[in-house]
Amino acid sequence: MFDFLFKTPAWQLVIQSDAMTKLVLSSLFILSVFCVWIVICKFLLFRKEKQAAKRLQMRIRNARSFDDLLAVSKEFREYAVGRFLVKCLGELKDLLQSKNGITPGQREAMIASGARLSEQDFEYLQILIDQSLEAVLAEEEEYLPVLGTSAAVSPLVGLFGTVWGLVHAFIDISQHKSADISVVAPGIAEALTTTIAGLVVAIPALIFFHYFSNELRNLEQQLFRTSDKFLNIIRQTFV
Repeated sequence: MFDFLFKTPAWQLVIQSDAMTKLVLSSLFILSVFCVWIVICKFLLFRKEKQAAKRLQMRIRNARSFDDLLAVSKEFREYAVGRFLVKCLGELKDLLQSKNGITPGQREAMIASGARLSEQDFEYLQILIDQSLEAVLAEEEEYLPVLGTSAAVSPLVGLFGTVWGLVHAFIDISQHKSADISVVAPGIAEALTTTIAGLVVAIPALIFFHYFSNELRNLEQQLFRTSDKFLNIIRQTFV
């Protein structure tokens, strides 16, 4: 099935390359497999998060009370925007609990009882919500630096393999005491395979790194809008 691949001149160059070149190519291959896994997982994740964020924004735009926030958080708690809302509610409950001295089992009763927050408490809550936002974004950003690092490092690894191969090519020239193309070409071609491999890893990694970074910025904007709506309702309800 793969005879067309294993019988190509490029594959023959890989087979006849030295141990260092094979090590470089193997490293780039393993890195490419890891990058493909990251791209597939992140693509599916961000597609799901984008759809959930659109639905949540429609729901939270129409939210008018604290009960509406609770309902939205329960419905979307499996998604990033929902987890953020749950974190925000958790910070609010902890703050109300510490301020009113009520045990965790009485939290829901405390919220329903009309507990209040001062302006200082509200400002502190804003700080906690900003920290929660950063925590959610950090979770969504997981493994993205690997794509960025792969895009930057792979060409350099490929260049290292190329320089290594060229050194051996020049050694072959000195041993044969001839610069004939039949002597030079195989070594140079073998050396350039690592450059090609490095670019094959780096170019898709760079493209998807910027694509997912843009998706992450869009998600960040969704979280900011959710945060603003949440704080607005909390101010009306508890301050």
